[in-house]
Amino acid sequence: MSQTINGRAGITLFLVVVALVSLMDGIDASIVNVALPTMATDFGTDTGTIAWVAMTYLIMLAGLLIFFARIAKNGLIKKVLLLGLVLFTASSLFCGISASFEMLLIFRLLQGAGAAMMGAAAPMACVKYLSPAKLGMALGVLTLGWALGFALGPGIGGLITEAISWHWIFLINIPIGLMILPLFVKAIPKDEGYSGSLDIAGGALLFTAITCGVYAIQRAPYSDSSLLVALTSAVCVISLAAFVIVESKIADPLLNLKIFKHWKFNSVLVAYMLGNLVYMGMLFLFPFYMSVCLGFSEAKMGMYILLSPLVTLLICIPMGRWSDRTQRRSFALVACGILTVGCLIMVFYAADYLILPLVASLLCMGLMWGICGGPMASRIIENVKDESKEMGSSVMTEFIYLGSTIGTALFAMLFIFGSGSGNISFEVLPPEVFLDGFIFASIAGTVLAVIAVVLSLIVKEPKRSN
Repeated sequence: MSQTINGRAGITLFLVVVALVSLMDGIDASIVNVALPTMATDFGTDTGTIAWVAMTYLIMLAGLLIFFARIAKNGLIKKVLLLGLVLFTASSLFCGISASFEMLLIFRLLQGAGAAMMGAAAPMACVKYLSPAKLGMALGVLTLGWALGFALGPGIGGLITEAISWHWIFLINIPIGLMILPLFVKAIPKDEGYSGSLDIAGGALLFTAITCGVYAIQRAPYSDSSLLVALTSAVCVISLAAFVIVESKIADPLLNLKIFKHWKFNSVLVAYMLGNLVYMGMLFLFPFYMSVCLGFSEAKMGMYILLSPLVTLLICIPMGRWSDRTQRRSFALVACGILTVGCLIMVFYAADYLILPLVASLLCMGLMWGICGGPMASRIIENVKDESKEMGSSVMTEFIYLGSTIGTALFAMLFIFGSGSGNISFEVLPPEVFLDGFIFASIAGTVLAVIAVVLSLIVKEPKRSN
């Protein structure tokens, strides 16, 4: 029988834990990008290779989120959340003391696995342990914690990297994790015991497809990786095909594929993913542009990158409420249009080395998510057919992380392809060579943003009751 948390003190403690877990995840999702140029210099590697510091984390999130969500749903919410918190905190320590690039990547993988557990179990805990009257508030706290962490990450990362070392951007997770643990034990009810089946084959195939696909995308421009790229591409396609076959035949699949039979749902879902893909891809390249072309320090980079998530944080709730009273398609169209403008600004003005176009482009990125975050997410749920409603939010979350992962890998690949820099160390990369790759990636971002506009336009607004 479900254990509902009652009483102001119990609910408050639960919300504090949920908010802190979400805050940690949000900080770590954005804090690394500002430090990537410094890491590339320290490790003597190129822009594309250093992207794996961000991508390893995101791959684990995208590849394991649904798998851990199913485990939590089957009765192990507290264990999944606790293991995720412990793994995330411990791996943060080892990321911080990493002496080599390879060691850092290994523990970023583990950190991403911990984040996947927390990301899967935290919202489910809100649904399971709080009454319906408190659920909206709890999910709001969860979202606010992540958004606040994502907004604070660049500024904190820049200041820490410049004042101390990039190692400390990981070590700050340790006191937060240690503070949450004793609160966690008291705040989260005990598990009722595991029940139900677990689609291990489906989880393994999905993870393999995502990992091999991202690797193939990122390494495509490197001539010394052509054979491995071909091999991983083939494995990705085969794994994805096998996943579809397995999921369509078993009684209790990891992912109900019926949800993808409706073109309207697919259109708004892909538009949502493309928006995040371009956003994360451009945010990956912006710190390198500021370092190579504008000569910014790490702290200054962090302050400028902060503009995007701060704008999102300020307007996302009012925009979401406004869309509830009107129709959501116009919000999606305006947001994707603004994203297109943000990319075009860098296409035409990046070579001028001016701060104003950079600020304008960063503001466009923040406005895009602030305007469309709630409305586009709501469009996805509204276009799910009734028999698959329960899958809508899980698929939406999965595609957010998938967009982040592919966006980072794709824009790293586009940059290498456009600049022809290959394995040139970031430390000796000339500004004019960097610009070739940056502008090429910005052009590709413009095209993808236009596709998101078209996909948002073709789906008419469903009728809603007042």
